[in-house]
Amino acid sequence: MNKIVPMGIVVVLLLSGLGAAASHNGLKSKQIFEQIQTCSIVFSEEPIFIKQGSYLELAFAGATTQTRTPGEPVLPTTVINFQVPATASNIHVTCRFEQSKTISLSQQILPASGYVIQDSNNEMNYDPVVKNEQIYGSNAWHPSTGYEYRVTCGRNENNKIVNFVDIELYPVQYSPGNNEIKYLRGTAEITVTYDFVPPLLKSLGDEYDLVIIAPSKFSGELQELVDHKTNNGTKTILKTVEEIYDEYDGRDKPEQIKYFIKDALEKWNISSVLLVGGLKSRVYAKDREDANQGSKYWWVPVRYTNVYLYNKYRSNAIPYEPGCPSDLYYADIYKEGKVFDDWDSNANNIFAEAKVDLSGYSQINDTLDFRPDVYVARLPCTTKTEVKRIVEKIITYEATKASDKTWFTTMITIAGKTSRIYSGVPDGEYICDKAIEYMGDLVDPVRVYASNNGTRGPRPITKDIVRELKKGAGYVDFEGHGNPLRWDTIWVDGHYPDDWAGGIRLINFPRLTNGEKLPIVIIGGCHNGLFNVSLIQTMLDGPNFLNRTRYWCHGIPTPVCFAWGLIIVPWGGAIASIAGTGLGIGPGSGTPLEYSAALESNFFCSIGLGGAKTFGEAHAGAIMKYLSDHPTIDAMDYHCMSIYQPFGDPSLKLGGG
Repeated sequence: MNKIVPMGIVVVLLLSGLGAAASHNGLKSKQIFEQIQTCSIVFSEEPIFIKQGSYLELAFAGATTQTRTPGEPVLPTTVINFQVPATASNIHVTCRFEQSKTISLSQQILPASGYVIQDSNNEMNYDPVVKNEQIYGSNAWHPSTGYEYRVTCGRNENNKIVNFVDIELYPVQYSPGNNEIKYLRGTAEITVTYDFVPPLLKSLGDEYDLVIIAPSKFSGELQELVDHKTNNGTKTILKTVEEIYDEYDGRDKPEQIKYFIKDALEKWNISSVLLVGGLKSRVYAKDREDANQGSKYWWVPVRYTNVYLYNKYRSNAIPYEPGCPSDLYYADIYKEGKVFDDWDSNANNIFAEAKVDLSGYSQINDTLDFRPDVYVARLPCTTKTEVKRIVEKIITYEATKASDKTWFTTMITIAGKTSRIYSGVPDGEYICDKAIEYMGDLVDPVRVYASNNGTRGPRPITKDIVRELKKGAGYVDFEGHGNPLRWDTIWVDGHYPDDWAGGIRLINFPRLTNGEKLPIVIIGGCHNGLFNVSLIQTMLDGPNFLNRTRYWCHGIPTPVCFAWGLIIVPWGGAIASIAGTGLGIGPGSGTPLEYSAALESNFFCSIGLGGAKTFGEAHAGAIMKYLSDHPTIDAMDYHCMSIYQPFGDPSLKLGGG
């Protein structure tokens, strides 16, 4: 297991296979072995206190992150990650602490702020400081336990499906009523135990790397892609949705698709799934037939979450965000113990059910795994012409190596002030700079920043964005605000929502004449990836039309979303993109690299530090890092991960070749 150890921590990992073997039912092949993994962490420093108005902010050497639930005290945490075999069972974690020390404080610990919404329609509201009086009025220690852990199942960096054991250790606990903290001193010993049953070896028969799922209508146009992939070392097979509906059962069509993917994973050892097909019409399509799914008007069906996001500044009778399309559903095949994850853990036929609001209230009804077991992305094509065009783009992109593309090392970052200044830098620019840092020597950055205003540098205005994109780039990172029609940001000295920089809109895309110099584009903002839009539905959906089919286009007829629109530009645009199908979320204080921005920057971390080689691997790696960094997740994390939507070919080789 590879792990970056933070300063102040000494970690010793011991792996052992203790021979407590037992035979079950007299079959030697079913022997169970007790396994132990251990980790020792030394805490030797005193806590550091920084005054923040009437509160204290706490730093602690050896912490890797901090708690972030709105209204609760911000406390340092240490995250430890283990991997155990997918066939492991009876997984348990114990932590033993050597000693602790208690001290009294002169002021209370700072509470975490509320959330920031990254919408572009004048509705960004949040509480800079929200205080949970129930916790702050209690003498009890918070958190109540010294650690928590979560077990999930997913594909690791070695392309193997394993169980992940992610532990969040609380080296500092706080009693608000007594205004005391208790912090660890000396050694903390973490032990993971589990039973391991060696899997029976079995012949898989035919094996494939990529399966393409599409309607039979697109089969002819996709055969060229199947041949190209197979001839270039990515063994590929096409399966039609009609065949899947005939061969697999399920409560609805998305579940039938998911059962096929599970079968393909187990029989063919696939690693990637390409969904080809969006809405059947751009003029009118009823995208959501019930709370859980859309299928009748879709070439390939869509699973909707039921993660309801409420805005306390509006009526709580109607969700501000009543769930979103999520193809992560198709990637998350297993949960702990390699058990099929149907995203309906309470078995009430409501999928991915949770509630959250801007003040921090969180209710989780369905416990979800979220870790991708296969790399999944979608090309939401409507017509054969679109399929043919995108297939040609992919084949051309992969026909040459990255080293033969002089433009590929260019990374364009486009940002300004999303909501605030952090460490003297506009928060959007701070996030982009972190992405550049992750990529390191792999890229030559071009910063299209609001802070360039008054200089000769490019700014996040339409003219400058179009000019830089036309030059070509390997990667583009937008960080700001959005909706399906546009992306924008705010000037450094401006104020939301009056001082928009200009950004770029769908109507500007015909000017993107970058030809074959196609980037992978990551888009930070609300609803830039909401791929269920159609002309009549968006026209009827006005700015105050709060119902379960809100498209966030404010009554403007919209044929495609921003992220997909970039890819279907005939004479340029992008080769792949990732954007949110729902409201982008940020923290109201502290590091901007949380929630939606964490996923967006993690994509580049997956490439620059993780060594991802394909689009799907980099996308999945972003989610994997998010989960490994935050073992304890709430409903807002559910929202952010489930809306993180990839458009493109998951098996696409980064740079081509």
